Amino acid sequence: MATITGGLTYQALSGDGPAGGADGAPPALAQAAAAPPTVEPEPAAEPARDEKPEPLTEKPKEEPRKGLVYRDLKPAPADDKCAGVYRTESGHCTHGPDAPPPGVDITKDTPPAIKAEAPTGEPGTAPDAEPSSPADSGTPAGGAEDGGSAVAAVPALDAAAATDPSAAPSAEPPAAAASPDGRSASPGSAGSRTAAAGPAGQTVQCDGDGATGNRVQVVYVHAPGKDRYAQYLPSFRKWAADADLIFSESAKVTGGVRHIRYVTAADCTPTVLNIEVPASALAEFSATNRALAAQGLNRRDRKYMIFADAQVYCGIGTFAGDERPGQDNLSNFGPSYGRTDTGCWGGHTAAHELGHNLGAVNNSAPNTSRGAHCTDEYDVMCYSDSPYYPKMRYVCGERSYENLLDCRNDDYFHTNPRRGSYLATHWNIANNRFLMQQRGDGGTTPDPGPKPTPTPTPKPTPTGGTGSHGPDVTVGQIGQDSAVASWRAVPGASWYQLHLNGRHIGWIQGTSARIYNLAAGTRYQVAVAVRYGDGSNSRVGRATSFRTTGGGSGTTPAPETRYLLVNGATGNAAELWGARRGDGTVLVGSQRNGYAHQQWYFDSAGDGTVRIRSGLSGKCLQLGGRASAGMYVAQQPCSAGAAQQWRISASGSGVRIAPASGDRYALAVSNRAYYGSWLIEVQHASDNPAQVWTVQKP
Repeated sequence: MATITGGLTYQALSGDGPAGGADGAPPALAQAAAAPPTVEPEPAAEPARDEKPEPLTEKPKEEPRKGLVYRDLKPAPADDKCAGVYRTESGHCTHGPDAPPPGVDITKDTPPAIKAEAPTGEPGTAPDAEPSSPADSGTPAGGAEDGGSAVAAVPALDAAAATDPSAAPSAEPPAAAASPDGRSASPGSAGSRTAAAGPAGQTVQCDGDGATGNRVQVVYVHAPGKDRYAQYLPSFRKWAADADLIFSESAKVTGGVRHIRYVTAADCTPTVLNIEVPASALAEFSATNRALAAQGLNRRDRKYMIFADAQVYCGIGTFAGDERPGQDNLSNFGPSYGRTDTGCWGGHTAAHELGHNLGAVNNSAPNTSRGAHCTDEYDVMCYSDSPYYPKMRYVCGERSYENLLDCRNDDYFHTNPRRGSYLATHWNIANNRFLMQQRGDGGTTPDPGPKPTPTPTPKPTPTGGTGSHGPDVTVGQIGQDSAVASWRAVPGASWYQLHLNGRHIGWIQGTSARIYNLAAGTRYQVAVAVRYGDGSNSRVGRATSFRTTGGGSGTTPAPETRYLLVNGATGNAAELWGARRGDGTVLVGSQRNGYAHQQWYFDSAGDGTVRIRSGLSGKCLQLGGRASAGMYVAQQPCSAGAAQQWRISASGSGVRIAPASGDRYALAVSNRAYYGSWLIEVQHASDNPAQVWTVQKP
């Protein structure tokens, strides 16, 4: 196996603008995001195979210096779903550890691919307690130019613009483009927003709101006291982009388009979770998976691309071995885990382990090694492996093929397989729902038997809006007071005009926007119109209907019940930074995911106050010092002290949370970046939407 060094910067998916109705009639109402047009497939009960696999009888001799460690992997018996490979203690199937590429020493660290400036301070220590600049100034919305620590927020628009004339946006977009931090570049252009552009080489293909549906989640996993997230975050994003480059370049070979469908930020950078686990959990694969699952990283709509800060393996991944061609194939579902250790950190090994997670290479493949790999080099998934150590054949002789999937496209990956061929009648990972393909309909529906089509040629830029409509809208991340609208990029578009319940609420230059200040339990319709570069406009596209969740005040959370604390204006959920259990771990805002470090109990503390207790550590949130603007919040062992007492009061469809010792302050998402998240602090109570929270179940 080799390592790719190139990077590629992507923007949001583009496609054809939707056609209008007959004779220019208004388009029909689009289906709500909560009611998809097709029924989601269910996973099959067990894998299907052409032939019953021969069970392994013993494990190979371990070679720790090569990462070939088999502890806690058990050869699966003949009647087991994992027959032919190993079964982990956590019940997953795996082909076992992968050998490192020639010349790679797994006991040596891979240096960062991108050297970024570290922010002031150290993770987990008391941050600068000075107020944000400007103090109490609002919401995070941008990324660091050097790619170091900041995370871009989805551009946000206030729903009040649909009902309050004083909040209505300008009828015209600003003359100048908005600045990279998501705020308008010129005065007088309220209601216009754009997402930040991601750092070069660290972006991937965006799709929708970046979180809804089947996604690959990048995760950095480390032991306590071994956290290098700040040093390696830009590199993890680059290596994820490199893995995607392997898939996208491989799809071009057969005239198709495929991209890894990552969990992404608004600037199209892959979101990288920072997760602390016990040191013992890094000693072997099954323990790692159990530790992650215990924190909630076991979702059926997620495959986890793990960069483990350990030197046990080169790489190892789960592998279902299901050969059926349909969408109920077990490889089409999560949770799946692909772990890469420090000596092999990079895009190539990450892509290899994801290949196993997606279903490569099955035992019935024409060039199978019968160990989840292939024998026709060069190929990302091919090498002579255990238990049979087959002889390799150099069919695709150029070394550049080492960075492409499936030499000759006959074993596991083809975007347009010939009817009746092996990949038309067996599982083809190009059809996996965790990959996306570029389509003008806004969907990413893999076709089990697509007809061959040439690589599409670019369409001409529209020269006017006559007869055209805005793109269809998908609504996701629906909460009590906010939701995210997303749409396909339209060629030639300069701005998008967002309409809520038929009223214009703002101008957007990206392909998604968060709408906040919505009423709980209320039905809304959202639609988009296009302003083209030549100044012409499309008609408003089809409206998508959705309903916000909830309906109560949310000021009295039930005892001994886990909740998320979500800020609608930013989409951030309050979490313990780095999923740390240690005293003094600070509270930050990050993209909502619902995992354990974002879960909280609200315990009565008497006199109408509550203690906010972590569902991960069992510790309580406490002010870092005297209540003052800009003071951070951290976890400490729970006590009866006043610094751990908070008051919750209703605020529109959400709540405000104030320290009991200083109720003229309010808990808020600051505009201070903190190692890939945003510091949560107390601010002077105001109408700042960053101070409004919803308390909702995971």
